[in-house]
Amino acid sequence: MNHRPFSLARQVCYLSGEQNYTWTHLLSGYRDLRRGPLALVAQYYPSFLRIHKQYVINPEYLLQIHQQTRSQKRPLFDVELVGGVRLPIAQSRVYTLLPVLQSMLQRNQSQTSGRSCRITKKANQILI
Repeated sequence: MNHRPFSLARQVCYLSGEQNYTWTHLLSGYRDLRRGPLALVAQYYPSFLRIHKQYVINPEYLLQIHQQTRSQKRPLFDVELVGGVRLPIAQSRVYTLLPVLQSMLQRNQSQTSGRSCRITKKANQILI
C-alpha cells in the first residue's frame, strides 16, 4: 500500500474518500488516487480539517462559508476553497466546526495578500 503523502502538503487543496480509496486534489487541478481509506491518508496531513465523512480540507485554502436556506430545521452549510470548489459540511459537525472555520477564515484573510479571501454577508446565501 502506498500511503506516502505528497512531499509538498501545501500543494494539496483537499482530500476526498471513496470506499477504500482516497483522491488527493492538488491546486493545479491534478488528482491522485491512493489506496486506503480517507481516515488513514488524512493522518499524513495533521493540519487539515475533516468537514464531512468524505472530505478533508486544507484550511489554508478556505475562502468562504456558505449557508443554504431550506424549510427544514437545520440549515445546510458548505465551504468554498480556492478554485471555486464547494464542499459540504456534515450536519452532525456544523456547530462544532463553524467557530473553527470562522477563525481559520479570519486568519487566512489577515495573512493573505495575493489571494482573495473574504468574509461577506448576503441574505440566504453566505454566512459570515
